[in-house]
Amino acid sequence: MQKKIEPEFGSIFKAVRERASKASFLQDTATQITLNGNLDNLPLYVKIEDGIAEVAPYEYINAPFYIDADAETFAAVLSGQKDFTVAIAQGSITVNGDAAQAIVFCSRFFS
Repeated sequence: MQKKIEPEFGSIFKAVRERASKASFLQDTATQITLNGNLDNLPLYVKIEDGIAEVAPYEYINAPFYIDADAETFAAVLSGQKDFTVAIAQGSITVNGDAAQAIVFCSRFFS
């Protein structure tokens, strides 16, 4: 099991940045992750270019796909306590936009 991630913006931001830097991406893409819950509702921008991940706390309006998540659930997924696909099936996480890019990104990011 991975380290427990708290459902707080700073903890989730750090975990997303660490996970994105370790994942192996074969194509350029970008997404915006919006966290719902007891947070400041700041989105996270994740951009992959030439295999290098950039994560920043700002909105990315023209992302090819978007991930919206309950902060508690997203923290549990990042901690390895909950499966990403189960969270989608339960409606705690939604993915909208370019399905092909989302599937490739999510399969690399959440594996």
